[in-house]
Amino acid sequence: MEVGYVPRDFVNRQEIEAGVQRAAQDLFPAVVRIRYDFGSDWTGDPSIFFRVVLADEFASKPKLSDIAQRIALRLMNEVKTDEQGLHAYFNYRSQSEQSQLSEPAWA
Repeated sequence: MEVGYVPRDFVNRQEIEAGVQRAAQDLFPAVVRIRYDFGSDWTGDPSIFFRVVLADEFASKPKLSDIAQRIALRLMNEVKTDEQGLHAYFNYRSQSEQSQLSEPAWA
């Protein structure tokens, strides 16, 4: 993924951070942490890319689609992605998967 530039004046970063924190608190214990970056999607549109680490017990296949949908809706509502003019993208990883991969961007 090539990350593009999102102008500082384009988004309210403090509002976005506050929204992410509210969503993370509301989604506990399913969500361990949420990280994000700004960039351009494949069409060049301003976007926010969320990386969500899930507690292992919520990352199993039967529960994953429900929790992923709940997380996406909560984040888009709290961050107000539409009002901010951002397309939202989501990637999920279990806590044990992150422990094995140990990628700093997800920490």
